[in-house]
Amino acid sequence: MAEVRIGIKYCGGCNPRYERVEMIKRLESLAGDRLSLIRYDQENLAGLITVNGCPRACGAKGLNHRGVPYRSVTDKADFDGLIEWLLRFDQPGTKGSENPYE
Repeated sequence: MAEVRIGIKYCGGCNPRYERVEMIKRLESLAGDRLSLIRYDQENLAGLITVNGCPRACGAKGLNHRGVPYRSVTDKADFDGLIEWLLRFDQPGTKGSENPYE
């Protein structure tokens, strides 16, 4: 199966309530070679994650997700739901243009 490209956009980090970068590193470790976590402004993304340090979710404000399915994370408790969402990209028949979260 081809690698699934997922864009990552971090907030400014002014009031982080958890280790945002550590969460994404953990995600990369779990994903192995099935997902490629890259900058959010790259082309041909299957999905997009905004990683926010607090409930304000400023990383998602004003973001043009270009019709790409996206998920906003605001707390470390969101991690399990994020994993579940990402696993749907790996299911046969799921296309990047579909929102696997719906």
